[in-house]
Amino acid sequence: MVNLTAAYVEKKCSQTQSNKSLTKEIHKDHVRKITHLFMNNKFISTIGNLSTCSNLKVIYLQNNCITRIENLHFATELTHLYLQHNNLTKIENLDSLTNLVKLYLGYNNISIVEGLENLKFLKELHIEKQRLDPGESLCFDPRSLITLSKCLEVLNVTGNRISSLEEIRHLKKLEILEAKNNLMKSIEDVTESVRSLPFLRQLSLEGNPVTKTYRYRENLIANHDYLANLDGKQITENCRNFMKKFKLEKLLQQTRKKPELSLSEDITNSLNLPPAFKRSISRAVFQHVGPKFPISVTSANGEIQSQFPPWKTTESVKGSKGNHTMPRPFWRSISKVKKQINIPRPRQGSVTFPKILNQDQSNIKQRNLERMD
Repeated sequence: MVNLTAAYVEKKCSQTQSNKSLTKEIHKDHVRKITHLFMNNKFISTIGNLSTCSNLKVIYLQNNCITRIENLHFATELTHLYLQHNNLTKIENLDSLTNLVKLYLGYNNISIVEGLENLKFLKELHIEKQRLDPGESLCFDPRSLITLSKCLEVLNVTGNRISSLEEIRHLKKLEILEAKNNLMKSIEDVTESVRSLPFLRQLSLEGNPVTKTYRYRENLIANHDYLANLDGKQITENCRNFMKKFKLEKLLQQTRKKPELSLSEDITNSLNLPPAFKRSISRAVFQHVGPKFPISVTSANGEIQSQFPPWKTTESVKGSKGNHTMPRPFWRSISKVKKQINIPRPRQGSVTFPKILNQDQSNIKQRNLERMD
């Protein structure tokens, strides 16, 4: 592993110069004057003393083994810092980099966006695809959010298991948001977040469950005035105007008051019947509402708290009341069972039923003649 120091930088610079020319040597003040430091893919594990490189504006340290950000307090003129593909676990020691514009921290082990309180000119933050522990997701420190809300324009949080954009709503100056392959599901949360970012021009949410929501694209387009690119597809003004008009018509339909109907009208209107039948059904169902049997409720002390009146039968037993036929109480309706005479069917060889009647009539006549005699 390599410790990045000024001596190491001078050594690498001299090697580069010798490869270009065998006669020219590196000047003593070359290290102090360099503005771009290319130290990527050098197996660097620590950042040592680089105070002699006071004019650095861009540092390339990607694809190394750096575990901590340190010893950069001298680089007050630094504008670009590339630290992706390292082993960083925390954002720290960046307070003196007040002129930093772009910060690249992708593919590390960072779980909290913090330590950016003094970076008042930071416009781009790339912190995508962090190697997080199971169950963790990338979150933002409120103090850093306050600073970033006044300056940040580009944010890349792809692949960090983010389930909500609520924290990102504070970034009012944001123009480009890359949030692919996260865990966002709520279309309401995404819509509200997009609406709260007035300068957003480009949004990428591919790989999130919310993209499968019904009318996902239409909702986002209708809720923003300047969004020009959604998931890699351009948004035309005609499309935006159409979506806004559709949203307005939908809101008008929801605000229109429906006529209040009574319970009887609500039920009868659901039936596809002529008006006369609907009125008769309504009267039959809602004419006599209430209990038909005596019901009493008693408390624990034996006091009667409420009692419903029994079924009263006055005119309804005889006929009608108020031009409506009333049912007879079931306990007064005694059904008269008619006695049925079961006449056995004649068997084969027996006397038929008409012959039996004729014999009975002849016997009656004979008895009457004998009495007269």
